[in-house]
Amino acid sequence: MAVTYEGLDCVADSSDPRYMDFMKQSQAAIPWASQTKYAKYTVYFGVVTIFIVTLKHIYYRYRDMSYRGKQTSNLGTSLMDVLLSYCRYFGYKQTPKWLTFLSVPNSVGSASYMSIASLYLLCYCLVPHFWYRGCMGFGSPPLAVRAGLMATALTPFIYVLAGKSNAITLLTGVSYEKLNTFHQYTGVACFVLSVIHTIPFIYQNIAEGGASNLHEQFTTSFAYYSGIPPLILLGLLCLLSKAVIRKYVYELFFHAHWMMGIAYFGTLIWHIDKTLGADDYMWGALAFWGSQIIYRILVKTAFKPNSMFLRSREANLEKIGDGVYQVVVKNVTGLKWQPGQHCFLRFVGSRILDSHPFSIASMNETEGDNNGMKFIIMAQKGLTAKMYRELEKSIILNKKVYIDGPYGGTFRDPKSFERVVLVASGTGVTATLPFLTYLSKSACLVRKVTFIWIVRKIEDIEWVKSELLECQKFGGNKVDIQIHVTGVKTVTSESDDMEKEIESEVSNQLDVDWKISYGKPSVSRLLKSLTSSFLVRNMVVSSGSDSLKREVSSTVSELQALVFNNDLRGSNVEEIYLHTESFGW
Repeated sequence: MAVTYEGLDCVADSSDPRYMDFMKQSQAAIPWASQTKYAKYTVYFGVVTIFIVTLKHIYYRYRDMSYRGKQTSNLGTSLMDVLLSYCRYFGYKQTPKWLTFLSVPNSVGSASYMSIASLYLLCYCLVPHFWYRGCMGFGSPPLAVRAGLMATALTPFIYVLAGKSNAITLLTGVSYEKLNTFHQYTGVACFVLSVIHTIPFIYQNIAEGGASNLHEQFTTSFAYYSGIPPLILLGLLCLLSKAVIRKYVYELFFHAHWMMGIAYFGTLIWHIDKTLGADDYMWGALAFWGSQIIYRILVKTAFKPNSMFLRSREANLEKIGDGVYQVVVKNVTGLKWQPGQHCFLRFVGSRILDSHPFSIASMNETEGDNNGMKFIIMAQKGLTAKMYRELEKSIILNKKVYIDGPYGGTFRDPKSFERVVLVASGTGVTATLPFLTYLSKSACLVRKVTFIWIVRKIEDIEWVKSELLECQKFGGNKVDIQIHVTGVKTVTSESDDMEKEIESEVSNQLDVDWKISYGKPSVSRLLKSLTSSFLVRNMVVSSGSDSLKREVSSTVSELQALVFNNDLRGSNVEEIYLHTESFGW
């Protein structure tokens, strides 16, 4: 059935003089060139978001510095503390676990922002009318044009957010692994807009000339056939980024991801073909992407122009438990890092293409420290399992390793808080231990540090026993170490004295003066039991299993009431800040 407009057949009457008049009227109503504004306002939305988070970053920096010098608050900072506590109460809450299968972030705050961004993009794209022109010959459907421009405008954000060293991290203080969620979201948003961009061309061509007309367009028109490769590549990039795929075939995902990322960039420029200046967004993306890569190569890798240029470092590998081993890099010349940071390790001669992130379990008090850079690794699969199999034969190995990093950590200064709580499970201790070392050996505002570590076996304490003893020695009463062993059943007794006696015997056996408990603890109950000792400014650091981090985040969300209801509770608490470490991307 033919499609007509004002009595004209959209295909058969294209040479009619009135056809040209109607085309001019359609273009006057929504000029083709005028739709570039949709790309601009897409970029503006992202820029405004970055600007707001940058202001928050600057405020935190100022607040930390000023509080170190003078531990007082004024009306302005008090109001800001209350406002931030309400934001944290909402933002630290966790989304239902089943939603993570759909790639929804754990944090309600992040999920809410993505919902707002999605609403903005969809409304800005779909609400303006009209979607289609009277006939395809009058010009490209306005819906398709604006959706395509908006998708292209998102591309620079995709590539900026992909970098381990990136401009957004520099401005906002948010580390790349936390930005990775937004990198994935932006890619999906771009794909959805690309699909919206494609549908009007398919629909209107079929409506006016049938499948044969559509086939002709896709075989003869550059604008049609050149759009197929970038759409397929972007769809595959989004699909392969799903958590379940990354979990089981990470190496395949990683190498396919960067290769398809380059291919997508090239085919999209080919498809755009300088139309409406959309290629400017691509060159902007390339400029950011390229500069980030160059910065990372020259500052974070073995290409850094110093004494270790293109040189590997000596690493000692030693088995320290069942399925667990440590890696100590002795020569740390030219490397400085902060608590909670991590590096990517690439071992020479052992799957040289594999590069894995590991939290740094030690602190560099002085450059070239003999203690070196220490990592505690639990063998799982791939590279970590291969290394462990080698250690089972020789116990100790010497390897050459290339280090890429450090990255991550928190932009907040732990020394600016009066009360710090460190919570970890298993090898997550590698992220919290440096905070304990850093604070126990420093003269700072911190008056109390509680170190909570959940392990499966009592023997696991040996992984970092010497470091904990050293921290206890330097920190004295400032340091409170609590260890919970889940692999041993809780002692059943009619008397609490018997259980305490057993705990005492274990402590004596380990030659430590720490509180050691048995059974899986309620982390929420542990944190709430500490609130009576909370001071004006408090920091909670969490690292370990996803379930632990979800529980800690939800609990710290509840504890924000100590800030915004401090007049009712008489708590005098002004801030409870949460920092979590995760490598779950």
